[in-house]
Amino acid sequence: AHYVVGGLDVDDIGRPHVRSSTDLIPGLYAIGEVACTGMHGANRLASNSLLEAVVYAARAADHIIAENPPSKAIELPDWRADGLGNLVEHAPVINDRAALKATMSQEVGIVKRYDRLHRAKRRLALLSEEVDIIWKQAVPSREIVELRNMALAGQLVIEDSLARTENRGLHFNADLTEA
Repeated sequence: AHYVVGGLDVDDIGRPHVRSSTDLIPGLYAIGEVACTGMHGANRLASNSLLEAVVYAARAADHIIAENPPSKAIELPDWRADGLGNLVEHAPVINDRAALKATMSQEVGIVKRYDRLHRAKRRLALLSEEVDIIWKQAVPSREIVELRNMALAGQLVIEDSLARTENRGLHFNADLTEA
């Protein structure tokens, strides 16, 4: 996958806005590919995302230190699966992950078309149902959490792509005509 030029709408130090407002989400910072800073417009030059991430990370760190001086570390116990009932080990998610990546690369690439986006939407809906079943029955693992998050991110990219009514920068749908 490539840099998506999107993400959480943030201010100049990486604090995300509540959807469609100027209100900020307290205590949360979004840096790098999860952030939409507006620095690139609808496109970006190669390698600029690294500079953007470094600049925003430094700004966020400076703000956090200035606003919230370091406090004493809190001791937390290691997470354990004891007491979670009869959860089963999850089936290998490698095939689901590969299918998700292939769908996004083949159907939701740089040049998009509505028929491919709808096909990807159907595939990800089925995959998400399977992931939900595994999620409810499996012992939590990094792999299942990543797959669940990847499926959600893919669905959001598809929904946003289907909602676009114009081509702008790298957001291009061959079915849309330019005036």
